[in-house]
Amino acid sequence: MQSPWVRDPLKRRGALAVVAVILAVFCVWPRPYLARAQLMPDNSGGGLASLLGQTGGGGALASLGALIGGRQSIESDLTIARSLAVAEDVTNRLRQEGRLPARTRTAEGPDRDVSALRHKADIEVIRGGILQVSVVDHRPEFARALVTAYVLAIRSRLEALNVDEAKQKKAIATDRMADATINLARAQSELDRFRLANRLAEPQIELGAAISLVTSLEARLAAQQAELATLEKFATNDNIEVQTARAQVEAIRGQIAAAEAGVNSSPGPSVGAMRPKISQYENLFRDQKYAEAEYEIFKRYLDTVTVEQLSAGVSMNVVEPPYLDPDRQFNEHALAALILLLLVGVLAEFYIHRPPVGVAARASP
Repeated sequence: MQSPWVRDPLKRRGALAVVAVILAVFCVWPRPYLARAQLMPDNSGGGLASLLGQTGGGGALASLGALIGGRQSIESDLTIARSLAVAEDVTNRLRQEGRLPARTRTAEGPDRDVSALRHKADIEVIRGGILQVSVVDHRPEFARALVTAYVLAIRSRLEALNVDEAKQKKAIATDRMADATINLARAQSELDRFRLANRLAEPQIELGAAISLVTSLEARLAAQQAELATLEKFATNDNIEVQTARAQVEAIRGQIAAAEAGVNSSPGPSVGAMRPKISQYENLFRDQKYAEAEYEIFKRYLDTVTVEQLSAGVSMNVVEPPYLDPDRQFNEHALAALILLLLVGVLAEFYIHRPPVGVAARASP
């Protein structure tokens, strides 16, 4: 800074002005062009969780939702878009169009064009969960072609992954559908054998009324016995109320015995004979209902997976097709150098016009 050339204001400012003009020219020339495109994930389609919600499935059936999760997040789409496979696909597409030279096979190692294109393309997620691809280049047609190649490569890669995922889902659903069919047939067969062995066409209907009658009689018997026990604490056996309560207890017991013996009922086994098998019938009936619900869920889910496999090619919708931004763009490196030069010039003016420390000390009284 003590150089005569630097301390000469005319030379210093003239040199700074010349360099600033040159950098200002390089800020706008060669002119950079910005190409962009925007993609939005297609979140349509149902999964097993929605099927469970529609059918009211819950409890044990809700565990079936672990087979298939929901759609992947936008972060997963972003990772796929930035992957090496997508960049290689973009490079191959541009080479097929003649926009990149063919790669020589003389040397092993990474493809430099792939690395260069990955650094040139800026892929990010903007507001609304939209995937945006941006490319800045001095060749407008190449910038737009690169964005177009990225859009096609991203959609192609996601389509391939979705098709593969749908095939795996369908294989799992088909396998589980076969198991659910076997389970349903087994549950229905066991319930039919139970009906034939006990000569019941509709156990739920035939036993329902009788079992309900016996249950109500047993409740009345318990209440009457409690009343009798209370009366016996405060009255003798000759008391009319005690004798009446005992008679009612015996009458209710007779009604229960008659109901269990099947007196005045339709032909078939009595309730007393069926009481030990009620638990067995309830278990068989519950197993059949569960098997039916499981079969219905996997049947509907298999249909859903088939539709997802057919629609795997629409995983990404193009919100904004590739276009050139009409706004003026600047060369970032030249602009940064110009700002730095102006900052250095201002600091130099301040430092040079500042008196040395020793001179300032002698000038002070």
